[in-house]
Amino acid sequence: MNTLTHTNPNGKTVQVNVGSYSTIGESVTIGEHVSVGSYSNIGNNATIGESVTIGSFVTIDDHVTIGDNSYIGRCSNIGYGSNIGKNATVVQVA
Repeated sequence: MNTLTHTNPNGKTVQVNVGSYSTIGESVTIGEHVSVGSYSNIGNNATIGESVTIGSFVTIDDHVTIGDNSYIGRCSNIGYGSNIGKNATVVQVA
């Protein structure tokens, strides 16, 4: 993982741990202590709360909100405009 300095739309900068080949879209707000796994994509205008862990191979579409202290498991897909509450755990079901 690499540490990336991300500037939120409000001008605040945060350190984000980002895995290889992951992308973060435009106008994304990210809280402190966030980790993004390899090959994951965060869409435009998303809001990621504090202390969120996003696994590898995750797709987060545009305009998604993920609450503080949440875990998004590997290979999950979060659809356009979804709102994931605080302390949530999201995993892919086979």
